[in-house]
Amino acid sequence: MKISEQWLRQWVNPKNTSEQLAEQLTMAGLEIDDRYAVARAFSGVVIGEVISVEPHPDADKLRVTQVNIGDAEPLQIVCGAPNVTVGMKAPVATVGAILPSDDAKGFKIKKSKLRGVASNGMLCGASEIDLVDDIDGLLELPEDAPVGTDIREYLGLDNQILDISITPNRGDCFSVRGIAREISVINDLPLQLPEIPDNVVASDNGATPAVTVDAVEACPRYLLQSISNIDRSIETPKWMQDALVQSGLRSHNFLVDVTNYVLLELGQPLHAFDADTIEGDIVVRLAQPDETHYFAQRANGYANR
Repeated sequence: MKISEQWLRQWVNPKNTSEQLAEQLTMAGLEIDDRYAVARAFSGVVIGEVISVEPHPDADKLRVTQVNIGDAEPLQIVCGAPNVTVGMKAPVATVGAILPSDDAKGFKIKKSKLRGVASNGMLCGASEIDLVDDIDGLLELPEDAPVGTDIREYLGLDNQILDISITPNRGDCFSVRGIAREISVINDLPLQLPEIPDNVVASDNGATPAVTVDAVEACPRYLLQSISNIDRSIETPKWMQDALVQSGLRSHNFLVDVTNYVLLELGQPLHAFDADTIEGDIVVRLAQPDETHYFAQRANGYANR
């Protein structure tokens, strides 16, 4: 199980270092398989906003951009990324920045000319700052990303990830809450329970299907709650996306991300059904011989086996 130290410290925050925290968990029987930073060391990368994009006079695949990083004058940067657009925010490696590379000294950004046009820095994709991303081009940041802010601070890249080996008999520790409970007991500190706002309006619209549990030994309890008026256009907050990615999960959409986040933080499995697709009631049972199983595990559909 992978959890971030930053997330863990939201629940309990001892004065221990990351190394001491890992040692305490190991001594408690929760062995730390690995501990590492979200990204390797680099410096001089800030958030920039692209304010203009013009064709390169001598290269079809290059663009000449003006980028605001909070200084008096914007930077002129030549960029070959296919997704560069006016108004987007992205990481900017300024002149003198040191980017991660296989060389121990890193890769230093210098003033240069690309096909005769001056370039004073580099607009970065995810890989340039040691992150994994499938996007071919720049790492596009949220619209509210503060221009000029150090990207390591903004993305929490100094955060440590704890990869914990949890044995089957410690199911109580398959969550941030469970791990935090162990840390709180070891250090004699109270848990900082998250505040959950009580702003849900209860209603009985009769839309919740009945649930029958036939496989009681496999599933002794199954609860269902109907939730209506959900705005499916809402984007997952950045802090939640970061927590999921750092725990080894991809961000899909708001509903899926919320259920995954609750599972990781509280250890409570959840699944969201589209009420319009449910016909009749829900029956929880074991599969019959030669029956096809369907798993909702793909963003673009269902996998079966």
